[in-house]
Amino acid sequence: MNTGIICEFNPFHKGHKHLIDSVKDDFDAVICVMSGNLVQRGEFAVADKFERTRTALENGADLVIELPCVYSLMSAEGFACNAVKILEATGVVDRLAFGAECADVKALSEAAEKIQGSADEIALEMKKGVSYPTARKNIIGDDILDSPNNILAIEYIKSTSLPCVAVKRIGKGHDTDDVNYSASAIREKMNIDEIHSLKSCERAVLAKLRTMSRDDFLKIEDVNEGLENRIVQAVMAATSLEDLYDKIKTKRYTHSRIRRIVLRSYLGITRDYSFEPPYIRILGFNSKGREILKDIKKKSKLPVITRYADVKQLDDNATALFELESRCTDLYNLGCAIPKPCELEKTSQIIIIK
Repeated sequence: MNTGIICEFNPFHKGHKHLIDSVKDDFDAVICVMSGNLVQRGEFAVADKFERTRTALENGADLVIELPCVYSLMSAEGFACNAVKILEATGVVDRLAFGAECADVKALSEAAEKIQGSADEIALEMKKGVSYPTARKNIIGDDILDSPNNILAIEYIKSTSLPCVAVKRIGKGHDTDDVNYSASAIREKMNIDEIHSLKSCERAVLAKLRTMSRDDFLKIEDVNEGLENRIVQAVMAATSLEDLYDKIKTKRYTHSRIRRIVLRSYLGITRDYSFEPPYIRILGFNSKGREILKDIKKKSKLPVITRYADVKQLDDNATALFELESRCTDLYNLGCAIPKPCELEKTSQIIIIK
């Protein structure tokens, strides 16, 4: 049985290992769809996607597929929906697994149904000036929505037709000081000179945003209802990224949403790229993954990329997305202590573990 896991591994920790081990035995395979160099919280990944792919393969994953930057920088709903589309498009995934604070798939599914059936009420609640997560909790009133991994799990369930397996998250939980099971706790301990960090590009980000107009910001996904005016005013006054985030934030707009908007604006990820995933890009595999890849190439609903030469055979949307990914990687590679040159996206080799 092939199990799909949607992940970021930013960085990989014991909780991720527990998830993989819980759904895999000698006869099963794990296929990961992993965020590339940009992650859903609106930041640079601390390590590049190929380094994180190697770590995943060394810890039980069999094949790793990239979730392109356009989708990794979406809300939980967009992130989950597009990652699921990539997994299902492979034609070889039998089930979807995820870690969550609640391991009861039935309870998670019931919450998903309540959310889908309450869209109008949630929209009305948001008109009171609260964020979508707050409006959703106010209307649904279920404690299951208090935990971030549960929320992602619910979005996966909403998006997929595959059977789902929930694995109980272990450790103290998300955003705690648990360096064994919390990625945020591990990141807090990392030296900025040893990782990729948007903070290292802070003045470049502020400089780019200072050249943008109100109309430029309107081209960015999630910028609406006058938010563009607030962003322009904040950009004019802010002298640091944290200052900028704080000046934009209101009860209506969460910090994570603002960070994603700022990063998309800096990188030029506009609404023009809001199309469905146009390809499956392989980042790495082991010997079992090699056999799975052969099967994917026979059954996939999307073209499969294993090298840059494959891009030349793609349609306009796919080519545009890959070129965007290349540009984003060029800027991402300025976020480390020793900057890297351009064009590495087109020359990097996928990771193969024997």
